[in-house]
Amino acid sequence: MKLKTLVIITLATPLWLSTPLRAESLVQFKQPILVTQKASWNEFSSEPGRFAVSMPGTPQEETETNEDGSTEHSFSLTSDDSAFLIHYSDIPDIEKLSKEQITELLDNAPNDFAKAAKAKLITATTVSLDGHPGKEFEFTSSEGINGKGRVYLVKQRLYIVVGMTTQPDNLQRFLDSFRLI
Repeated sequence: MKLKTLVIITLATPLWLSTPLRAESLVQFKQPILVTQKASWNEFSSEPGRFAVSMPGTPQEETETNEDGSTEHSFSLTSDDSAFLIHYSDIPDIEKLSKEQITELLDNAPNDFAKAAKAKLITATTVSLDGHPGKEFEFTSSEGINGKGRVYLVKQRLYIVVGMTTQPDNLQRFLDSFRLI
């Protein structure tokens, strides 16, 4: 199976967070932009999303409004050997959650992602981005392809940044370039 197809299947799998709040899928996209040749890496930014990241091309944006009125935004880019995804959504009424519930949300995100993507979670560690809490996780798909992701909670906004590639340096470059603007 080509990596491109596997990545589309894996990243299109809904991610459900087991938290006290009603969470919708975090990882969804319909038709990713394919990078068929060696693309140069450029910074991509989203002013409404308040983030910037380096990618080997320009991602396709997908926006979906849920039944509860919340909106989810995904930016995806795939090639024959890589897939990159940035997803964000705002969590309504997050101020009503206790510190323990927020910790649980972040602690459960890597395992929930792996389960939904039918992948094996390898590691999950605590990270931060500009003082905001997060989790970094590594996983292996059922096809044996490695991936890595980070989840950050910035005020009411939950970001997930995920990549799969046969080129580990590019994966790290992508993840390390994600920043808030």
